[in-house]
Amino acid sequence: MEFTDLSKIEIEEGCEYVEENEECEGDYIPYKADASDKLEFSAYHYHHNREPFYVLFIKKEDMIYIEMINDGTHRNKNTNEIVMPFEEMVKNKSLKKYYDMSVMLVNDNNTKRVYYDKRGKKTKYLIQTYDTESDTDEECEEAIPIRHWCICADIIWKGMRVSKSTHYSDIKCYYNINPFTFEYKVDTEKEIASFMSSINAFAKYHSVGRFVETAIIANYNEKCQSRPLSNPV
Repeated sequence: MEFTDLSKIEIEEGCEYVEENEECEGDYIPYKADASDKLEFSAYHYHHNREPFYVLFIKKEDMIYIEMINDGTHRNKNTNEIVMPFEEMVKNKSLKKYYDMSVMLVNDNNTKRVYYDKRGKKTKYLIQTYDTESDTDEECEEAIPIRHWCICADIIWKGMRVSKSTHYSDIKCYYNINPFTFEYKVDTEKEIASFMSSINAFAKYHSVGRFVETAIIANYNEKCQSRPLSNPV
């Protein structure tokens, strides 16, 4: 969904602008999900010059929206996304691992915070590989709309280390949807099965390594000790 301007009517109905103790830097406007929305944002961001990927999550009550962005979806000019029951997601070992790690990677442990980027970002700038220049601007612009809603999360660098994020300099996790107007309607069993199959095939070569998992947990515990949990369970 593409936005040409920041419609206050549309946004204020679904989320609350963070004014106290928050500063808007450049094009990023911070928001937090209202309690009635029951939205929780998280992302697993793996950076690599050849095979970067994202697994984005939005949990809403007993449902969860999941989006996979990788070189394959980028080249095919499509969006690999799904809505399924949360209990169905946790049955998949690989997907649950991505989710568990994504929650711990969120900046400040605050899964309620989301940003609106007034300029937005094209998918091709999220997935940049050595071959990115082979794609034409016309192809990308026509196939996938500009993304505006985003979150800040720590980054996995080539499976070797975890880079801590800040509020603005590392906002790279962009959703393909407006999370406050999107209808979280569960997809069909066939569509869910197909998505699970693609995740399982992908995870065979892109699983969460033990070293990375240890680093994520250590960073998460450090964040918990430095400040109280923003979104306690």
